[in-house]
Amino acid sequence: MGVTVCLPLFGPPGRELEEDPAVTGGQLRELADQLHERLHKAAEMLEKLHAAGWSARVAMYDVILTRCGVQTKADAERWLGELGLAVEEFLIIEDVEEEEEVGHA
Repeated sequence: MGVTVCLPLFGPPGRELEEDPAVTGGQLRELADQLHERLHKAAEMLEKLHAAGWSARVAMYDVILTRCGVQTKADAERWLGELGLAVEEFLIIEDVEEEEEVGHA
């Protein structure tokens, strides 16, 4: 079994701007402020994670995190909690192992 732990950074513009067809400069400035705060918070969390032995690699809209010994969602939640990080800030998905199909002769 394995687990994927992601730290979301931002989303596609359509989601960030709620797919509003009429975009204003004010909306973009508001999004810029939100992204500034969000990315600074993510940077602080990433520094804590690196210091605790986590590795990180970039994905399209988030950072994928791994750590030796973290194999389940419960493991990930425990480690994140021990670092004082809110589990809700992360996307944690247990990998599904596909069962081999048994064929009939």
